[in-house]
Amino acid sequence: MLYDKLLEPITFANGTQSFNRIMMAPMCDDSSDNGYVTAGQLTYMRARAANAGIMVTGYAYVNDSGIQVAGQLSAAHDDRVAGLRELATAMKSKGARAILQLSHAGRDSGPSQAAGKRVYAPSKMDFPWLDYDVDEMTTTDIENVIHDFQAATQRAIDAGFDGVEIHDCHHDLLQQFFSAYSNHRNDQWGGSLERRMAFPLAVLKAVKETIATANKPDFILGWRISPEEVHGENVGYHVAEMVEQTKAAIAIGIDYLNVSLSGGLNYHFNEGPKGSKQTFAEIFHNLTAGHCPVFIGAHVHTADDALAAVTVADGTYIGRALLIDPDFTQKIKEGRSQDIITTITHQEMSHRDLPAGLIENYAHPDRFQKGIPLPGLTF
Repeated sequence: MLYDKLLEPITFANGTQSFNRIMMAPMCDDSSDNGYVTAGQLTYMRARAANAGIMVTGYAYVNDSGIQVAGQLSAAHDDRVAGLRELATAMKSKGARAILQLSHAGRDSGPSQAAGKRVYAPSKMDFPWLDYDVDEMTTTDIENVIHDFQAATQRAIDAGFDGVEIHDCHHDLLQQFFSAYSNHRNDQWGGSLERRMAFPLAVLKAVKETIATANKPDFILGWRISPEEVHGENVGYHVAEMVEQTKAAIAIGIDYLNVSLSGGLNYHFNEGPKGSKQTFAEIFHNLTAGHCPVFIGAHVHTADDALAAVTVADGTYIGRALLIDPDFTQKIKEGRSQDIITTITHQEMSHRDLPAGLIENYAHPDRFQKGIPLPGLTF
């Protein structure tokens, strides 16, 4: 069959497999209740569980100073584990690998600031889009956040997830440390390229140690990156620098690499950095070959798009297409790719098992970080 490659299993660096080459992309659904899992989130994941061999949650914050949106999932406290266990069970109900994405928003922790928490980042500087002060992290702050990623990983293990994905993209805290734009430190955590990558790599090492201590060799460690940070004259890093950090992450032992081309970049999966003859997919697929699989995506809306993506990478992540049609991959498997739904009205969203917060976000595309349209969506 034309699309057989999409349905092939994919093997992670630790030997674990997923049943196809499709990842449900991590998407914040804004539907948690003070960080607790809600019934709508369970229904949402369960409805899509037969389609993606690996399903990744929206980002879960690892401590209360790192909350980016009010309806964000929490992995910061032990009392969230029961709900996370229900979520993992829903995601795994049809055989998918369930991955909990872990994140800290750093400077962009607006809800944390509103709740009276101290907001911090690698360096104290004026961020023109923020209306609150941001502290420079102390060495103790840095050590505490590393520990928080470890504690959140242990909660993921306790909840029955198959792995965690470390969110090192979309300008969150780990990327803020790697970025020369936002990291002006002159200690062991900033300055040279090696020192700017020290904090993200320390988080990966610590999480890897937690997995080893738990004696979970089949527990997956994924890593999601933004391949470059270039916004006009504000350059955080170029792709060549991310290549060096990725080499170090591979040496630590990541089980897969997830290359995000969204979160402000808005590339197509077959594009590359400006002036390069290689696409991002080619750059990172060549880099990870023989070590771990790489997932690429962005603007994957049809079966043909997905097939094209897995010809240039090991797997593809799909986001909006699975929001619009929860049976995206099932239709491919059944030879009905022509029946995949690629447009949706706002009225139809209530019939797609989407959580209320996600529906509400798309009803108000003018909100912060809510301006990504669904193809064909009308209001």
